[in-house]
Amino acid sequence: MKVSIEKDYYKILGVKKSDKTKDIKKRYRELARKHHPDTNEGSKKAEETFKRISEAYEVLGNAKKRKEYDKLRANGRRHPSGRSPGGRRNEGYTDPFDFGRQYTRQGPRESQQEPFSQPPFAEETVLDPNMPSRGFDLQFIVNVPFVVAALGGQIPYTYDKHVTCPECRGSGSNDYEDPCTECQGKQRVVETVTLDIDIPSGVADQYTLKFPRQGGAGRNGGPLGDLMAKVCIEKHPHFKKIKTDVHSVVTISPELAEEGGPLKIQMLDSTTTIHVEEGTLTGEEFRIPGAGSTQPWGKKRGDFVVKFQIDENAGK
Repeated sequence: MKVSIEKDYYKILGVKKSDKTKDIKKRYRELARKHHPDTNEGSKKAEETFKRISEAYEVLGNAKKRKEYDKLRANGRRHPSGRSPGGRRNEGYTDPFDFGRQYTRQGPRESQQEPFSQPPFAEETVLDPNMPSRGFDLQFIVNVPFVVAALGGQIPYTYDKHVTCPECRGSGSNDYEDPCTECQGKQRVVETVTLDIDIPSGVADQYTLKFPRQGGAGRNGGPLGDLMAKVCIEKHPHFKKIKTDVHSVVTISPELAEEGGPLKIQMLDSTTTIHVEEGTLTGEEFRIPGAGSTQPWGKKRGDFVVKFQIDENAGK
């Protein structure tokens, strides 16, 4: 994604530089829902706004990119992924989830065409109003619980998309060939749907999952678009993932640390009882093999690592 330090991404999203990432994410979702092309009937203005806010969030929603953007803005230099001072573009940089540039108009796609050179929504050339056209591809951020991301599972996700009008069954007119009163002749209506999304075991944060034919409905019998879901793994209050190992800080009393004894531990998907050795010190670790996160798309699991912290108030 091309990052421009000339653009004020904070102003575009209507947030402050002091706002936390969760506040920026909340604001982005409000704006994205309001300006999403699927809910604005292909409005060019809505499309352009959607691209701007998506570009801004792609930077401000990522702590590393946000820090670099702030630094470059302060120094007044361009990001190396954009244009250098000499004006040459770095062609080697690509963003796998560039909302603004990857959100393309439905319809026939020519294999020799540049990937982002399709006409904007409001400028789509209608050569034949009866020609089948493909539905919108939809792209969303999906919050995935820490444990589900580590072990895999299924979560429900609700979103809005175009569906074939149930009243006229996509014809756009009634039996008397008058415009359908439900869709006003547009053949489709916006509907809220829920999809059970399969989360692969060990999926990485920011990974994009593709679900074919779960996007918007096409016109005149055209195929459905696809759904792309970008995984955003939620933080866990007690667990932290390092590769496939899951770490947990466990507080124990000075008495247990000195004398040793059994201690019940909550892991990802079960509980177990471990034995605290006599004379345990703060910072020492106890490793439980095979109880951590699953390898991406695999079955082998990492370890669950307990790190002891001695506290006089523990157990009281």
